[in-house]
Amino acid sequence: MSRAAEPPSTLILIAAIAALVGWIAPFDVFYTALAGGSPMARALVIAAVAVIGGLAARGAGLRLRGHGPGGPVAVGLLAAALVAGWVVLLDCFVFRGRLDPEIVAFLRKPLGVRLSYFMLRAYNENVLYRLFAFGCAAWAWQRWRGRRGTLPQLLGLAALVQMVNIGANVVLRSGMPVTVAGLGYDALRYIVPGVVWAGLFVRNGFVAAEVASVGCHLFLQPAFSLLLDR
Repeated sequence: MSRAAEPPSTLILIAAIAALVGWIAPFDVFYTALAGGSPMARALVIAAVAVIGGLAARGAGLRLRGHGPGGPVAVGLLAAALVAGWVVLLDCFVFRGRLDPEIVAFLRKPLGVRLSYFMLRAYNENVLYRLFAFGCAAWAWQRWRGRRGTLPQLLGLAALVQMVNIGANVVLRSGMPVTVAGLGYDALRYIVPGVVWAGLFVRNGFVAAEVASVGCHLFLQPAFSLLLDR
């Protein structure tokens, strides 16, 4: 199916799920400031953000529905498992000593609590920063350059978008001193997965990226239960 023939039902479903998640909780400093404390406002804002981002992404030549070999679920879950292994290596072994104590305390909560929180958050984070912010950036790049960005160019845009996300939602909110080592950890822990999700979006469609972003926690959270306090 060509990009032009992609049915609107895909974008409508993405926006509807985002609105439901937004009704439950905002999960983002920019989104919270824009939508305020009203669940209805949060639902409407995130739905509008999803639609705008989806249209911009399609205008940049990106597709929403999964495509390519393997299908979006299989490809997404494979990427999810690989990224989960990467994060476990960083958090449970390489950088265990520098984890924020508040985060560690939250990661000791019951598995069901963590899965519901992180999977919902991952869904709308992907809508905000891959579908909307990255989609708009890819569209703007194409308008500026007169052609679709190459994969390295698009991944560079994705990295910049993810830096804004992590700077606002992780670095500034943590209250921990900003150090070179800390920024290096944040780049490996948060920027790299965000770029992977964007790469899936470019190569396999947004649905594959969403499956990977949300599904990552199906592997990651049980691994934390086993390995965080080994």
